[in-house]
Amino acid sequence: MDFTDDKLKFLRNEGYLVIHNYKNQATTLALFDAIKYVVLQESQAYNTPEFYASHGAVNHTFDNPHLVNATLDKFSVDLNYIAQRMMPDAYFHMSLIQHNKCALSHSIPWHQDISYKVGAGKFYNFLFYPQTSNEAMGGLRLVPKSHLSGKLGLGGSHDALNGEIVLYPKAGDLVVVDGLTFHAVPVNQSQQDRYSYCTRYIDKNLVGSKALDIGHYRTGSYDYAKKESITHV
Repeated sequence: MDFTDDKLKFLRNEGYLVIHNYKNQATTLALFDAIKYVVLQESQAYNTPEFYASHGAVNHTFDNPHLVNATLDKFSVDLNYIAQRMMPDAYFHMSLIQHNKCALSHSIPWHQDISYKVGAGKFYNFLFYPQTSNEAMGGLRLVPKSHLSGKLGLGGSHDALNGEIVLYPKAGDLVVVDGLTFHAVPVNQSQQDRYSYCTRYIDKNLVGSKALDIGHYRTGSYDYAKKESITHV
């Protein structure tokens, strides 16, 4: 894929970038099979009931599935080319599977993935979609340019935000999102489970930083390492 200067400029200005047809149909199906295989094999997803209750997050999250699946591992490592265009010192941080079940009305609330004090352009989500999303399944909600706005303000976990847009990625699309861009996923109201695969690259100077443990939600900040809500950053 030709990651042009115009694409990089858009990403830095807007806080997100959609790369259509990043993978062809055959590769997308192989990745989808790998994602579902990991979900079926894992005995639990790594969030706590307290986290769900505090922040309105109802979904299953599987940490670092690339460690147990060669197909996902190769996909994540291959993203290094794009990551290096964004950050000369890009470092492969982690991967996630998000599994939003249809029968349980799963969703993901508004949040930022890292402490706002880090600043924009140092933490990127590479969100790969193995399915074509739609309004019933729930697209990706985000607020363009919000990665430059500081900390996400308090309010309702799923309330509308000024300037928000909704993306409906198709199977094979890749969406790159700055970790500070306000983003969320609506309730899955479809008849099928929703999956996405996220690879995270960070500036290597953040390796080991406490900032990586902090997430901001509309109900307050959260320390992922300690698994507790916090009132300071």
